[in-house]
Amino acid sequence: MNTHDVTIGGLAVAGLLFNSLTPYNASLLRLRSATGNALDLFIKEHRNEVVRWLNHWGCRHLPKEQHGVASESIGRWYEAHCRGLFSEGKPLWQLEDGELDVAARAYGDLKGRPGALRDRGGAKRRVHIGPTAASKILFALRPEALMPWDHAMRSALGHDGGPLSYLQYLLDVRDLTMRIESLCQSRDLSIEDLPRVLGRPEATVLSLVNEYIWVTLTRRVTLPSSETLTQWASLG
Repeated sequence: MNTHDVTIGGLAVAGLLFNSLTPYNASLLRLRSATGNALDLFIKEHRNEVVRWLNHWGCRHLPKEQHGVASESIGRWYEAHCRGLFSEGKPLWQLEDGELDVAARAYGDLKGRPGALRDRGGAKRRVHIGPTAASKILFALRPEALMPWDHAMRSALGHDGGPLSYLQYLLDVRDLTMRIESLCQSRDLSIEDLPRVLGRPEATVLSLVNEYIWVTLTRRVTLPSSETLTQWASLG
């Protein structure tokens, strides 16, 4: 991942494209509303909302009639790992390597837990929660710090979906956020103010970064350069 390619204008354009191409942010806002902006995976209703949200975010291997399986697995996983995760509200660019390592190991455990049971030849076959859904659950829990990813992102970056590759992804994205922080500072902005400045007060910085990566890697869109954006703006 080339962190030096990112620009603030590119983040703004990617966010516009993301919202035009997907309903994902609308479903994320519904999840936040349904859980009172205080997601607690000890609460069954919150877990059920998360699994419904995962369906809306493309995780269709967790069918509606099997949501109870996924919900139970998520609850047991959360009981095992919630006390080890870093505190809520701590942004990715402030996290230490050790904190990210703990999160990556929690991700590795979650992705291997059952998300559904399917009949095949009269036998029940376990369908795992998997790397994409696991990363999205972690993003829902720590929206300032833990990134979601999908198969296209992993493929483009050469990651296998295991916990070590997820850790490397988090480290790379942390570098990217630190590059964005530097760009903001050069314009007398705080990185925390970036969502508001870009007209996205409901978003987190990590949401903007995820949208940028999804547009450029998953959808393979080449964003206009800063010079092109300036030229367009001059046309009025």
